[in-house]
Amino acid sequence: MELVHDFSVPVPAAQAWDLLTDVQKIAPCLPGAAITSVDGDSFEGGMKVKVGPIGMTFKGGGAFVEKDDSARRAVIEAKGRDAKGNGGAQATVTATLDEHDGVTDVHVVTNLNVTGKAAQFGGGVMKDISNRMLAQFADNLGQMIGGGGATSIPTAAAVSANGTGSAHLTAPTPASFTPSNDDGVDALGLLLGSDVVKNVVKPVAFGVAGLLVGYLYGKNRTLERIVRRVF
Repeated sequence: MELVHDFSVPVPAAQAWDLLTDVQKIAPCLPGAAITSVDGDSFEGGMKVKVGPIGMTFKGGGAFVEKDDSARRAVIEAKGRDAKGNGGAQATVTATLDEHDGVTDVHVVTNLNVTGKAAQFGGGVMKDISNRMLAQFADNLGQMIGGGGATSIPTAAAVSANGTGSAHLTAPTPASFTPSNDDGVDALGLLLGSDVVKNVVKPVAFGVAGLLVGYLYGKNRTLERIVRRVF
């Protein structure tokens, strides 16, 4: 599965590059993620994901297989497995940076392979969850480094059906940034506001309403026939 995201950070490319290639520093910006160790271009860590009462903890590692400082292009390969053996994930992430007017646009392409329980969500749901997670990441990142006042910058908050898109956020001061907590990312909470769920819920709601109307109409017709026979 290929996921494409775009967001921006309100700093020059050189500063954004140094920050975005420091996985230990930016990990708290990603909901549910934590880095446990870093050795050169390699790192180990994990991510907690909750789907209602069910929790999954993915543990694994990754490494920068390409880091071009001049072109500001980085490629990361990472993989992990659920601690309870409920599946795993493998990803190749390619990020490129482009600066304009002191703002850095970040283009991210992720090739993701998910197995086990997490794969049961399906491609559309996985894209929607990842889009919303990256939107939170970009928002947190903007809060971490946006001490220059309110700056409107595009993020991946608004997405299309194929997993691409852009939106805007206002970067507040670093003091308002709260890192991701130990409870993990609530996938169900992300999904409840998603277009995928809305597109499913609406037809179901109309279907249930139709059945209810039909049921009541049938009962009324039956009652009408009984009344006519009695009187």
